[in-house]
Amino acid sequence: MSQSANGEEGLGRRNAWLYYLLVGGAAIVLLPFTVVLHDQLWPQLAEVLLLIVPGSIAFVMGNRRPKPRLLVVRAGEFIAPPSYFGLATTAASWPAVVGILLATLFDDDDWGVFSWMLFAVTLGCAYFMVLSFVMLVRGTGLLVLRPDGLCVVDAFVTYDVPWEAIMTGPLPTVFGIGRLGILWPELVKSRGPLRRRNLQRIQLQLQRSAVHREFLHDAVNHYLNHPEDRGVIGTNEGLERLLGALPA
Repeated sequence: MSQSANGEEGLGRRNAWLYYLLVGGAAIVLLPFTVVLHDQLWPQLAEVLLLIVPGSIAFVMGNRRPKPRLLVVRAGEFIAPPSYFGLATTAASWPAVVGILLATLFDDDDWGVFSWMLFAVTLGCAYFMVLSFVMLVRGTGLLVLRPDGLCVVDAFVTYDVPWEAIMTGPLPTVFGIGRLGILWPELVKSRGPLRRRNLQRIQLQLQRSAVHREFLHDAVNHYLNHPEDRGVIGTNEGLERLLGALPA
C-alpha cells in the first residue's frame, strides 16, 4: 500500500535528481558558452533543445496517469510525498531559459530600453532558477499528517501545525494552493530562513504533491471536523477509515 501511494514517486527521488543533473546540468554547463559565444547559433540551439525535448517527454510521462487518492502509511503518520519528478523538471528547465535570455541580451550591442527590460527579465528568471532548485532540495509540497497535527514543507520554511491551532481547512483554489487559516499562531512552530511569527494563513503547496489535490483537501478537512479519528492516523485501520469517509 505504501508503495502504490507513492504514485509519481515510483520514478523516485534518485531518478528525479538524475534527470536534473543530466538536463539541468547540461544547460548550466552551456551558460558561459551562451555569453562568450553569443554571436554563434549552436549554444542557443542547444539550450532550446534542452528546454523543449526533455521537457516535452517529462510532461507526457508526468501526465500519463492521474495522481493517486492515497497516502503513505508510516509509524504514527500519513505522508503525502512531493512530486520529485515535477520539481526536477521545473528546476531543470530554468537554466535553459536563462541561457537563451543571456545569449539574446549579450547579442545586443546597443543597450536601450528593451535591453534593460530584458536584463530585468533575465534576473527574474535567474531568481526562479535558484528558487526551483531550493524547492527540489527541500522537497517542497511534502505534507505529513500526524495525530497531533500537520507538518508542511514550503520552499523556505517547514511548519509544524497542531490541529488545535487551525481555524479553517483548505478550500479548492484555481492554482492548487490550499490555505490553512490559523487561529492560534503561537502554537505553530516553524523552521527555516523565512519563518515568521503571528501567522494568519499557511499555504500547503498541494500542486507540488504527488497525491491528488482534492483528496488532500478532503483528508485535512476530515481530521479537522472529526478529531475522534486522529488517534488512528499512521495505521492501516486509520487509512481504511479515512478512505471510507471520503468521496471516491
